[in-house]
Amino acid sequence: MRHVCRRRIHWHNGYMNPAKTNNDRLRELVEASGLSQPAALAVFNLGLGPAAYSINTFKAFLVRADSPKFRPLKDELLAHAEKNFKQHIKAS
Repeated sequence: MRHVCRRRIHWHNGYMNPAKTNNDRLRELVEASGLSQPAALAVFNLGLGPAAYSINTFKAFLVRADSPKFRPLKDELLAHAEKNFKQHIKAS
């Protein structure tokens, strides 16, 4: 079975660096908000109505890409999350 890599590779200063995925960015938003996963899910689901996600699916967006539970986060959902989490990010 062939492994499919979900990350793009970028070169920076002569070194290979994996580019951030949408899932990486969502993980950063959740961490920066300081919210628990259930509270972060509530923020994520704001405005999605009947298309809202379950806690299990949300956690699948947050796990590492090599986990069997991993689900890739679509660009539209990342944009939605960035809009919703904007007001919940703690000031540094």
